[in-house]
Amino acid sequence: MKSLVIAGALGLSLFSAGAFAQSGSISIPGMASGKGSIGSDVTNSRITVTNNKSRDVTAGGGKATIRIADVTMDGVANVNSVNITGSRVKDSDITVSGNESVGVRAIGGTANVNSVNIN
Repeated sequence: MKSLVIAGALGLSLFSAGAFAQSGSISIPGMASGKGSIGSDVTNSRITVTNNKSRDVTAGGGKATIRIADVTMDGVANVNSVNITGSRVKDSDITVSGNESVGVRAIGGTANVNSVNIN
């Protein structure tokens, strides 16, 4: 039963990594802990986010504990934004301009609005 719980927690963590901002973490007390992100190289690129409108966006996150494993999913809303996580950016041009956002909320999460975030 213990291995089934661990496999389920690892599977949820891996699924969450691809679905939510390409990052995830898992902690199994006394056994394993990990956090990571999937990245790539962005080279000689032009990224443009212009003249967009957004309204009523909510980011929510949370944490679940299944017997011995903790799974944390960070809620992230990237609204009219560029979010590059775990990647290298070189010789590129990023423009975010002329965007409008109304009613953006972060409850247990992060809201990046009209911004550029490189982690």
